[in-house]
Amino acid sequence: MPDRQVITPPRNARADFLAASGIIALWAITRMLMLRIFTLPNSNYIVGDVNYYKWWLTSSQLPVSQILQEYPVPVIWGMKLLVWASGGQGATYFLPLFAVTMMTLDAVMTLALWRAGHRFGTVWWVLFVFALGPIMWFRFDMVPAVCMGLATLWYRRHPAACGAAIAVGASIKLWPALLILPMIGRNRPATRRLVSFAVTGGFLALASLVTTSWSRLVSPLTWQSDRGLQIESVPASIPMIQRLFESAGEHVVAMSRFNAYEITGPGVSLWTALSSLLMAVAVGVAVILGVTSWQRDGLSHRTVALASTVIIGALIVSNKTLSPQYFVWWGAAMAVLLDGFSGEPEAPEASLIRVRRTGAVAAGALFLTGVLTQCVYPLSYGHVIGTPPQGWAISLLVARNAMALLTVAVAGVALRRSLADTRPLPEPVADTLPEKIGNAARSL
Repeated sequence: MPDRQVITPPRNARADFLAASGIIALWAITRMLMLRIFTLPNSNYIVGDVNYYKWWLTSSQLPVSQILQEYPVPVIWGMKLLVWASGGQGATYFLPLFAVTMMTLDAVMTLALWRAGHRFGTVWWVLFVFALGPIMWFRFDMVPAVCMGLATLWYRRHPAACGAAIAVGASIKLWPALLILPMIGRNRPATRRLVSFAVTGGFLALASLVTTSWSRLVSPLTWQSDRGLQIESVPASIPMIQRLFESAGEHVVAMSRFNAYEITGPGVSLWTALSSLLMAVAVGVAVILGVTSWQRDGLSHRTVALASTVIIGALIVSNKTLSPQYFVWWGAAMAVLLDGFSGEPEAPEASLIRVRRTGAVAAGALFLTGVLTQCVYPLSYGHVIGTPPQGWAISLLVARNAMALLTVAVAGVALRRSLADTRPLPEPVADTLPEKIGNAARSL
């Protein structure tokens, strides 16, 4: 019998297989470690929000228009679907099904980054979610995060899907609607993005209005505006430091009617007002980027990804409310930045290198922000809200907020450089007749 010929796969195919296997292994190992962290005594209380959702959806007999008014109506539809799938009114498996759903979305984002060729971004995303910890499984913020990540990925290749993804994200958390601004323009892909965004968003808003009421449609906005200064927010950093060093207890931390720990005391109203001002500035930045995009008839893919990270970061650090899961919004857009973009109008190589390096520094700063976030919540949260608070715990909180500010600043620098450097190349000057004759003669 002749020897069987052994066909060796091409080296690139083998390398791709090994790389993909490595990503799968990294994702599985980090998620098992997250599960181990979840089982720690000071971590497993993070399921409180999911139990809160379950109570409203199963124990309360109120209609949709009167439950969970802090969330947009499409959020309730999604949760009701999970309740039905987990056993109806009994909802026996609501908690694990909720966690598996968020874990699946995490895997979807990982796969999308990998298939788009964003190798470094894929690794960074897997490690960043691990840095934030198991709270990612017990909050629904993974939904708008993945919507924003996919929208950033699909900016050029799938403009209609990009606009739809932004609209779906906005139907869950409202703020993602701002991310359509850097993506507008007068060209055909920009028109498809905007039309898809308007049609999808309009349909979801109309369905919410028809099935509930106008007051329920806008209740998430009024709920947000009525809230106080949450202790983890960046504007609350100074009052939290003051609380650490005072003995008379002027600053008080307590659970508010909005189901969040808020701080009250001297000067807090000033920081709350400053937060509102900074939020207006963040919205203004988004509008300016939209005007710039319209004037240039679209921005490069890299510039749009940077614009998304700056807008999201500015909204997070300026907000008077900040919960640890918010940072996953930021991470999805940031992951797209860590690899090259094909089909871009090229800037000088030196300029591109500066933009890439600055973006990598921003990604590193955000990763450290994620690590510090998990250290604050849930690992040391009891020492942050306790009376008296522990200095080392407050130091972790302040360091996290400072790192978030640094991330916004560095991403802003990268965005400015990208806006300045990434421009279409000028059209080549047509050869004159003598030059054509000379070129033909030289070719002979």
